[in-house]
Amino acid sequence: MDNKLLGVIIIGFGLLALFSEQEYSWIISALAVGIGTGLVILKPKKDNVEK
Repeated sequence: MDNKLLGVIIIGFGLLALFSEQEYSWIISALAVGIGTGLVILKPKKDNVEK
């Protein structure tokens, strides 16, 4: 699975958790959106770089 796709899925989960009625759902939402954003903006590693 691509990092960008996984990041978007985690961000979507974070947004859904934000609208939950649980008391501390904002913490889970903030963590999920932060991790998801980190995965989206992460640069892919280049395998064919010559040394």
